[in-house]
Amino acid sequence: MAAAGPSSSKDILSEVRTFIAGTSKEKSISHESLARSALHLLQTLPVARHAVLEHLCSLFDEAVKLHILHSDDPTYEEQGESSLDVVIQDVCGVLFNFIKTNPLAWAPIISNWSLELLGHISCKYAHQCGLSSTSSLNELLQMWVTCRPTKALMEVATECFAAMVGSAPDVCVDALLEASVKYSPHFDWVVAHIGSCFPNTIITRVLMCGLKDFCHHGNKRPDMENRGDEKVPKMDSVVDILGHLASKHRQDIRGALMKLFEESMKSDSEVVKVTTVPFLLELASRSDMLLQVLSTDLIKSLNPQLLDKLHANFEPWRRRNAPEYMSLITLVVQLIMKIDFTTLEVLEFLLGIASPVNTNNCPCPEVQEVGAIIINRLIFELQRSVFHKHRDSSFDVPFLSSLVDQSTSILRQLLDSKGPRGDWLLRITAYIGLSSGEDLTSDMMVFILCNATSHVQLCRFVQLQSIVEVKLGDVLPVVVQKVTDKLRSYKISQPNIILANILAIMEWEKSTKSNSERSTLLFCMKKQWEAFLPLLTNDDLHLVLKAVKVINTLEIPTNISSATALRLCSTLLNFFFRSLEVEDTRASSSMFHACRLCLKYLCKETFIQCIALRFLIESLFIKDIAILFGAKQILPVSKDEKEKKNFQSLYESNKKQGLTTTLHRSQSTVFHAGVIGQGLRSSVFGPILPKVHMDRNKQCLMSILRCCSHQTKKIEEVTTPTAESAMEVDESVAMPSHGQSVSGDLCRMIGSLMTEQITPDVLYNNRFWPEEESIQMTVERDLQIYKNMDENPVLWQILDLYAASPLTMCRCSPILKSLTASLMIHFESSREKSARNTPKQLDAAAHLVTYLGKSRLLPAPLRYISELFHTSTSYEVYLLLLSVWRYMKEFPPTEDPDEVNTRACELRHLETIRAIMHNNIDKMGAFYGRFFSPFSSSD
Repeated sequence: MAAAGPSSSKDILSEVRTFIAGTSKEKSISHESLARSALHLLQTLPVARHAVLEHLCSLFDEAVKLHILHSDDPTYEEQGESSLDVVIQDVCGVLFNFIKTNPLAWAPIISNWSLELLGHISCKYAHQCGLSSTSSLNELLQMWVTCRPTKALMEVATECFAAMVGSAPDVCVDALLEASVKYSPHFDWVVAHIGSCFPNTIITRVLMCGLKDFCHHGNKRPDMENRGDEKVPKMDSVVDILGHLASKHRQDIRGALMKLFEESMKSDSEVVKVTTVPFLLELASRSDMLLQVLSTDLIKSLNPQLLDKLHANFEPWRRRNAPEYMSLITLVVQLIMKIDFTTLEVLEFLLGIASPVNTNNCPCPEVQEVGAIIINRLIFELQRSVFHKHRDSSFDVPFLSSLVDQSTSILRQLLDSKGPRGDWLLRITAYIGLSSGEDLTSDMMVFILCNATSHVQLCRFVQLQSIVEVKLGDVLPVVVQKVTDKLRSYKISQPNIILANILAIMEWEKSTKSNSERSTLLFCMKKQWEAFLPLLTNDDLHLVLKAVKVINTLEIPTNISSATALRLCSTLLNFFFRSLEVEDTRASSSMFHACRLCLKYLCKETFIQCIALRFLIESLFIKDIAILFGAKQILPVSKDEKEKKNFQSLYESNKKQGLTTTLHRSQSTVFHAGVIGQGLRSSVFGPILPKVHMDRNKQCLMSILRCCSHQTKKIEEVTTPTAESAMEVDESVAMPSHGQSVSGDLCRMIGSLMTEQITPDVLYNNRFWPEEESIQMTVERDLQIYKNMDENPVLWQILDLYAASPLTMCRCSPILKSLTASLMIHFESSREKSARNTPKQLDAAAHLVTYLGKSRLLPAPLRYISELFHTSTSYEVYLLLLSVWRYMKEFPPTEDPDEVNTRACELRHLETIRAIMHNNIDKMGAFYGRFFSPFSSSD
């Protein structure tokens, strides 16, 4: 509707008569005509604004009523509602024009009218809008916003706030508070919507209005406990408004609260200085959200200097109002007990005030005294609450409950604290345990037992026990059970500390015989020596040595069970592998000798020998253990190397693979594939440890294997090695192994175990060597076995260690067969003319022939062909290995010692060797007599 132009007195009088007739029901006038008259009077006759606005209230009320009726019954006639919507749009247009043209005059009037009308409508139709009393604020807001009349009113109110927020914010906020007090909780959706439109202004001005009202009602006696709603009528509204805005504007509320506090510290008004903090505490007592804000941000800002200033502001008021001051302290204690978040920070803050650690930056003595009063009152209330909880199990203290998760940090502070600070922490720790129960209390005592490093700290265990056993008389047996469980389950981080503490407490208990009736660690730990076995796998290797000594001093029973013996054997071998990680040769050798000596005494039964050897060999296939013996791992590639690899072409990488036949639809068709333009993958394999370290580890491993492999017999007394002898391994250990010193069962077990671990499957795991043409059918399997051996070089030495036993080599026949096949394929297809240009494969072939020769499965002179490898071409090495293959195919590996001892070579097995030597007589002539002297008469 356009703004009305200049009107004559007759026109105005006519509109007045029309308006009066329509509102008094003297004549039947349509809503549009009556609204047109009302708006005309509102624009031209200022004295009529109250009557016009009152009429507009009934107009909006009727529109809301029609909307609700239509919502309940969609078939309801919509004509009246549609006509009212047009009228409301015209009314809002006029009101918006007033606000825009003359905000100072019209904005306060329209703001009060719109808020009052919104409150009236919200209350009147609260139970008719289809929502229950438990509906959320978002549901309520959504419902009213979909109502066109209330939405229009909200837009008008928002426009008024926008016009006044810069010039008169107190007026609009005060009106909002008054309406909130009058119409809450049905008015909350209005507050939430307006607050979300002007969060910073609303929050700040709401707090200021609340503080002003608080000062007005509470300046005579700021007694937090006795102040009620009658004295502070707007306090609940302030809390409600801030609560509504907290979901999306929590940070703004935090900032406003802190700004209010900071400004009060700088204020010249004594009333503001003294009243702001009680006002904030009163807000916190009414709202958990505000309590959370104050317990985090406010505490972080209270440094010693600010605390001293705050004390100076309150000191005059405290002297005049001692009872009110104690009431304020009581309120602080009650708020602390209600906190269920950031409780540890609050506790540390209080302790920092009452007993500061840093004396250079601490509050004044008076502030420290106040902090001590608060803590003592807090401890008193906690004690009363804890004992009340034993009478009423439903009673809970949020402060103690939230500290349960922080008990470890509190215990650490307890161990590091002395004087009053330590005593306070001790009492709080005890009450945390008592409020939670026996389980947490025992955990706390176990923690002290595991972490106390001095007698003063260890006294805290005894002191805590004396407090909690008043209610929890059986807590000490639970503590002992948990300690032994931790020792058995590897859950103690520093067992050396707990060992020392247990020993100290038991000695003290021994000296106090008068307390023999009480539960003691000495009694509970008796006959618990097996609980110390888990210490053998502790990260601290020096502790493991100490644990072994402790186990020996605890007088291990002679009737030790087989399970315990096996467990001890397993943990000792774990200790052995971890000792190999030590770089210090002297320390590592000392641990090695201790472990080997213990294994000698343990391996008195064959089944323990089998378990020990199985554990040793299987562990070599674990990545973290294999690297100790030179297992190859992926190493990082430098940028330059990576760029070089990226330029390597796919053709070049495949050309190196030789002239082997590519089988259609087999692995060989894609085995050497790469990414065109990037070349081969940039993975580089290699050992991690230095060579000296790896050689030492291999020597120790071979010694342990010999120790566990020797036949069972009476073990002579062996003294502990001295510091001089600890630098090197015994001569007997360094000597070559002898197959006859290992039992047949162990030889078979070792061979089967090696085959089981190295081969990928059991399909071809038999001792027979097939026709050489079948090699093409097991290429992938053979290469995988060779890769396993190549990436874990210590496996070659293990095979060499037991190579003298034909029983072991017979069981390892699948490994030897696959190694021979993969090497034959390599040398047959190699583009390198001389075999020496592929030293890795050449050494593998030499080892292979040596193993077969030492086991006597390959007789002379075939067992000597490895001496010819370094002077042979790649293809000649292939032919030599082919001769070995054909012999092993004809005479497969066997466990029969008579057959092994009678094996011999015939002339047909040496024809290839003879041809190769004739072809290279200049280089191999010196070896001819070694191979063919017994057959020279046949040449």
